[in-house]
Amino acid sequence: MALLVARGLRKRFGDLAAVDGLDVQVEEGECVALIGPNGAGKTTALNLLSGYLLPDEGHIFFRGEDITRLPAHARVHRGLARSFQVMTVFPELTARENLLVAILAREKAARHALRPVRAWRQAHEEADALLAELGLAGCAEVPAGSLAHGDQRRLELGIALSSRPRLCLLDEPSSGLNPLERAGLLELVRRLAEGRGVTFLVVEHDMDVVFGLAQRMVVMNRGRVLAEGPPEAIRQNREVRETYLGEEA
Repeated sequence: MALLVARGLRKRFGDLAAVDGLDVQVEEGECVALIGPNGAGKTTALNLLSGYLLPDEGHIFFRGEDITRLPAHARVHRGLARSFQVMTVFPELTARENLLVAILAREKAARHALRPVRAWRQAHEEADALLAELGLAGCAEVPAGSLAHGDQRRLELGIALSSRPRLCLLDEPSSGLNPLERAGLLELVRRLAEGRGVTFLVVEHDMDVVFGLAQRMVVMNRGRVLAEGPPEAIRQNREVRETYLGEEA
């Protein structure tokens, strides 16, 4: 059984069909890249899969369950997390505190709001272990807003991972990163996929990132799937080269 299956997804905004009959399937353990030109519908598709938008038509199944109408927070509790193209860290909280917020939310610690955060020893240990895994151990007490952009991207990924997802949706994870930071992020995602067994679906414009990370690629154009397959097949696809890569076949 596939981890995620979307069939016939449609979403309109007035006269614009942002997603128009989209079919996507992600297998457990895969890293899938969702690519396409600007306006292809990639972010709308990600919003539909994560529950931030509801489709006009179609169905989404996660681990065999129909989650089409479930809100985003319910999908997180079922093991589906995401990051955003626009940074979503809490800038005034430290790196550790950002992770603690996510970890304690997973454990529904709000029921015990009067207990001091320092009493949650296990949560602190988990946050520190994750910071080390992200390469941010030395930044635990640094306000997130003071971190370098690349480190903020790593922290945002850590926030998504704090929910212990089976599937993580990444929206433009390399946005704003320099080449060295991109390379580091690539290696981090690979390690997380192998070490934590997390499946990734990545929306990305940077082709170096895409071809260096994805095992399978889905190319969107005008709200529909133009092509899908392993990276080399996509690289050689005439329609993709003409429509997206800007090359003449």
